Amino acid sequence: MSDLISRRDLFSTKIFQTIFKHQSPEDLSLPEKRREESLLQYFDSPLHSYPLLNEMPLDMLIAEARVQGIPTGGRSKNEIAKALFLKIDSLHR
Repeated sequence: MSDLISRRDLFSTKIFQTIFKHQSPEDLSLPEKRREESLLQYFDSPLHSYPLLNEMPLDMLIAEARVQGIPTGGRSKNEIAKALFLKIDSLHR
């Protein structure tokens, strides 16, 4: 039971760590600009980002955005998630 992680930990830290730390060799060779464009395209398409946004509760997303210093007022769930992913990506470069 102690090796299980909470849903909050999964969505606030583990997903980001997995996405940004365990990349394939092809991803590591992409220039930074291309990588940022890929993230933007992911969130620009509702078909791509819907599964992630559907599983991530809004209150957890807002809490993590506030921890990262991202403003959340008047923004959609998609906009907050996009800003959060871009912020976390820039921190891990």
